[in-house]
Amino acid sequence: MLKNKLFKKIYTGATLLSAVWFMSSCEQGLVYEEAPETTYSQVEATRLDVRSRELFENQIYAVNWGQWIENYINTQLIGDTNGSWTNNTGSAVTLSNGQVVQPGEKVTGSITEVSDAAGPDGKVYVMTAYVKDRSTYNTANKGFLFDGSKFTGDFALVNPVDNRSEKVTLPVRKNEIIAEIVLVNPFDCIVEPVNGAPELGKPGDFSEPHRYLVKNIAYLPAGVKQYTRLYEVRIVFYPV
Repeated sequence: MLKNKLFKKIYTGATLLSAVWFMSSCEQGLVYEEAPETTYSQVEATRLDVRSRELFENQIYAVNWGQWIENYINTQLIGDTNGSWTNNTGSAVTLSNGQVVQPGEKVTGSITEVSDAAGPDGKVYVMTAYVKDRSTYNTANKGFLFDGSKFTGDFALVNPVDNRSEKVTLPVRKNEIIAEIVLVNPFDCIVEPVNGAPELGKPGDFSEPHRYLVKNIAYLPAGVKQYTRLYEVRIVFYPV
């Protein structure tokens, strides 16, 4: 028995060493191909998407199962940098950033290049998205219904029947916003939060502007500096 264990240990160790040697020898023979300039220089973003998220706990009734759904998370797009909003009310409206919009005035999202010594080449690209302050959430299908008796405060069922509906409208949780920077070349770029900014793609507080550094990590020709670009995300809520 002892002999078998000893042999097994020697064999396992030899196998591991062989694998390491094989991988090392393969890596030594690799020849990396330099990326073309159109690839390694691309750090552009096309837009900023903003989504709201809501967790529903025992607020949805599964009609076919005859029971309550314990947990259900739904996310909805509430705006992006390509969107706009027009003040169709009869009075001035103050947005979440303090901006005052007069009756009939229109505000539009944008990506704007501004001079700032903090950014690569002295530039920062400001992404401003105007988004809704209320969001309509959906169940999976008509077999699952929001029940109005399970909600309190500011809510509205959409076209309810017997106080139940597939859709409910709620105020957006502004400290749990999901923001995503959409890149032209997402395969060769990474996005790093700057100075403690919330992680993109996860719920975070965007009540203040946050900055993100986009880095192109494609294999570069010798002597070429890595391309980077600094973005500042600004999310502004308008009333619905």
